[in-house]
Formats: sequence, structure tokens, C-alpha cells
Amino acid sequence: MALGKLEQVILLALAHLGGEGHGAQIAAVIEEQTGRTASPGGLYTVLDRLQDKGYVEGWIGDGTPERGGRRRKVYRMLPAGARAIRSWYDGIRQLGDSARACMDALADGAG
Repeated sequence: MALGKLEQVILLALAHLGGEGHGAQIAAVIEEQTGRTASPGGLYTVLDRLQDKGYVEGWIGDGTPERGGRRRKVYRMLPAGARAIRSWYDGIRQLGDSARACMDALADGAG
């Protein structure tokens, strides 16, 4: 199954978090690493889609004193999600490696 752009970013953010995190943590990693803000609506819609694909699982975690006892939904990347993002990443890396000489020449004004 092909991964959408935000699906890719969310799976990479989950990997950055060690494979597990709640929505606010995922959004914070995306913002820190890309400088872009993920809207909560978009984030949770894509997380639901990733669950439907069998790439992540989600559950309601325990409440914390910091949140006044309120609970959060926590997401964990499943093996299928790790394989999907690894496959996508390997393809992007191969594409970049094969285009590197051309990018260097163009960047140096030799293209």
C-alpha cells in the first residue's frame, strides 16, 4: 500500500519517538523536525487511517496528574507500519543516491 505524505511523516515521527507516543508528542516531533504544524484534525484522521491499514494501533492510556487525571490516546507503530516506512525510506534514499551527482553539478552551476 502506498503511503501518503502525512502518513510518511507521522510514521517517521513515531519511529523518532521509539515507536510509541500520543498525538501531542507526534505533533511536537513533526514541528521540531520539519518546522510545520500538523493540525489535530489532520493528525488524528491520518492516525485512524494508519490504524485501518494495520500500521499502528491505538488505545486510551492512563490519566496523569499533569493532565488532571485526563487520559490520552496512545499510538504504537506495528511491524507492518515499520516495514512500510522502511521500504519508502529505502526507496527515497536510493533515488537521492542515484541523483546525487546531478544535484551536485546543478548546485555548482555546472548543469
